[in-house]
Amino acid sequence: MTDAPTSRDTASRGQATLLGALSLWGWQSPGQTGCVGELPLALLQEGPDQPIEAFFTNHAVETSSERGRCIATAPGFAFGVFDLDESAGLTAGTERAYRQLFDVLEQSGTPHLWRVWQYLPAINDTDPDTGQERYRLFNQGRADAFANAGRDATQSAPAACALGCAEGTRGQLLFLASDMPPRPIENPRQVSAYHYPREYGPRSPIFARAAVASGHGHDWLFISGTASITGHASRHVGDIRAQTDETLANLETVRLEANAARPNQASSFEFDGLALLRVYLRHPEDLAPVRERLKAWLSGPAEILYLQADICRSDLLVEIEATLRQPRNERASTDASRALL
Repeated sequence: MTDAPTSRDTASRGQATLLGALSLWGWQSPGQTGCVGELPLALLQEGPDQPIEAFFTNHAVETSSERGRCIATAPGFAFGVFDLDESAGLTAGTERAYRQLFDVLEQSGTPHLWRVWQYLPAINDTDPDTGQERYRLFNQGRADAFANAGRDATQSAPAACALGCAEGTRGQLLFLASDMPPRPIENPRQVSAYHYPREYGPRSPIFARAAVASGHGHDWLFISGTASITGHASRHVGDIRAQTDETLANLETVRLEANAARPNQASSFEFDGLALLRVYLRHPEDLAPVRERLKAWLSGPAEILYLQADICRSDLLVEIEATLRQPRNERASTDASRALL
């Protein structure tokens, strides 16, 4: 993110304008509109020099960028990027970032979080001051912010992920929000994250397994970061192939749950050419067996990106998240990484 004054870009007739994007390349948006979050992760394959996921709108976009944050708003939507300031500790920094996020949502008239992406340095390390794992400190700060804002986790938890990046990098929080509430989706194979027992920390994670949302251009299914967990326990410790298979079973279960909640006339969400999957691997050497498993599992030409990242539990080796969508009109993009909200 760069420091810049507030700017406003109006979408020309028939032309979409960028609201926000996730990038790995320091990519700049056309016309410098919207917010672009550059993820602090390494790509494990050759990839195109373009954003790895971008959201567009046919409306005017107002962008406000200052040190440590960027906010882009358009009628009905908001996208933002916050740097995570740990100067007062990770718990306090997380609570502050979410408090600022909730303030933005109220001020922009987009109170409903659809999707949140979080990247934390050294996520599995033990904090020397508290003796707690850093991911647990992050969960405490997030839970404090939800509670202080009067947000019921069981009703307002978005689809989300939390991955670890290299020590020495700055943590980031990215979000997509709307004036239209999403429908949270849970996985019957798993305990809801916000109901995890205290063995995973004093405060539970706050996210839904997925969220279904309706925009102007598409219906969306945002599947949260998904791993080899059934009930609340990690499965197949040390076995990358078995963990991948369990993760894929969870992804498919969530997809089926989302489709079961769809109106009868609505098209089903599929892992097809409009689907985007991000695969996070703890160890780069696991790329080949995971890619082999996904190739055999997928029935369509989904777009897949493989990234190196630490997973929120130290015994998990792989995490997969997905964005699935169905067009609502003929102007919707057929590019899996660039879509009209």
